[in-house]
Amino acid sequence: MMSDQMIDAMITVVIMTFGLITNIIVLLTARKMSSMRSSFGIITKNQAVCNILMCLLFLIFVGPLHFTSLKLPYKASRFVGTVSMIIYEIAAQLNFFNSLNRFCAVYMIFLYDRIFSNFNTYMLRNFAVVVSIGMCFTFYEFLGCYLYFEQESWLFSYPENDVRCDQLTWYCDFIFNMSLVVATLFLNLLAAYKARKLHRIVSDSTGVGMSKDQRQREFNFIRQSFFQGLSMSVALIFYRITAPMLENQILLFLDANLWAFMLAFEGGIILLSNQEMMQAVKKKRHELISSVFVLDI
Repeated sequence: MMSDQMIDAMITVVIMTFGLITNIIVLLTARKMSSMRSSFGIITKNQAVCNILMCLLFLIFVGPLHFTSLKLPYKASRFVGTVSMIIYEIAAQLNFFNSLNRFCAVYMIFLYDRIFSNFNTYMLRNFAVVVSIGMCFTFYEFLGCYLYFEQESWLFSYPENDVRCDQLTWYCDFIFNMSLVVATLFLNLLAAYKARKLHRIVSDSTGVGMSKDQRQREFNFIRQSFFQGLSMSVALIFYRITAPMLENQILLFLDANLWAFMLAFEGGIILLSNQEMMQAVKKKRHELISSVFVLDI
């Protein structure tokens, strides 16, 4: 019978390999799409980079610890934990900026290009990186709330029975990130409502209804940003509510690492929710298959 450790290892490798492949596809496809040269595309590509880094981190450092007898020195494992949290925090803030981008696109139409110019978008990206690094080093290094990799439970956790760290992570981790994802979802809902209302007005005034393809194309970005924010909120809520109730080691492992796994799934979420990108991927795949078929002939 397969051990719990081996099952956890296989789950980690499968999810993170899937995430690595899908996010690389997103990154490469977005770089070739003209619609992804906008500020939204810039943020999306940086999100894909964060997701790729998280997948690589787990595949390189966490996966081998499950499959082999190798042991990462306990004291050194905190640096891997800190890096993983930095990546996560950057991704969470980029999700928020994407939802803010969609909000401004429909509520501040005439100011949108000025607010989300390419230069300002890169500045927001840099802001997210600086804030995430500063925040994570402060809480997880300088204040001593180290995020160690526990060999017994195969997950990252804080020192046991440390009340100070529990309080810090409650406010600076859970509350902060939960506020971000709630704001992300709220802005996306407002953007979707406004976009639908605007297009209804345009359709009524021109007498021309929007085609199905037009509606899908218009809501691609909003839908993508919404589901990305939703996935992060699910991971946060599930861990805080269900983790204390779980006794099964495999379920606890899945629950405790859901925050990282959700970043891996974001590649699939982007492809499924953004039909324009999915069509670009299918077109490229068709071209590759056709070229291989021609070479065989």
